[in-house]
Amino acid sequence: VRAQLPDAEIILMFDGVRPEHEARRGDYEEYIRRALWLADHRWGNMLPLINDQHLHQAVCTKRALDHVRTPLILFCEHDAPLYADRDIPWNDLAETILAGDANVCRLHHEASVLEPHRHLMLDEAPQKVRGVPMMRTIQWSQRPHLASTAFYRDLLDRWFPNDEPNFIEEIMHGRLISAYQRDGDMGWLGWRTWMYAPDGTMQRSYHI
Repeated sequence: VRAQLPDAEIILMFDGVRPEHEARRGDYEEYIRRALWLADHRWGNMLPLINDQHLHQAVCTKRALDHVRTPLILFCEHDAPLYADRDIPWNDLAETILAGDANVCRLHHEASVLEPHRHLMLDEAPQKVRGVPMMRTIQWSQRPHLASTAFYRDLLDRWFPNDEPNFIEEIMHGRLISAYQRDGDMGWLGWRTWMYAPDGTMQRSYHI
């Protein structure tokens, strides 16, 4: 993130320790200590949020959004980083969201759309949205994506109203598919989820 967006504030979410992992608390606290050192001395412009109890991803994100002051967020999981040296047209992607053409712009983790996932793409080929090649998709993923902050807040308030502990993707993937199966294109319009689909390799993130 820092290589791609040198000036962006990064909110670093630390979940609490799961009860079944209590024996690893010391290791996790050392991990947090090292990450905080890097945040202060290497990365800069970071806001660490440390939770003292296990909340899971969705609730940690809800709490983190209370600190967001921008209309857009970039969501990245720690084990699925962006490639530092692959071009991403941030300003153009941001414009598609700010203009209302998209709520979410996904950055793919494969070189192309895999055959088993092709039925989750609503376009056979990329279309230009404000000059950006993208494909409509009903595949929700927590791999890196740019999104509307207001959309994300509404999403989490709607589907995790009682702070249910879960991964965001665990719930959202099925809800997005169901919306399209029920209402077709109108169902997709409620989500407006796109995949950035440039020429050549589409892969903009990887897994460590």
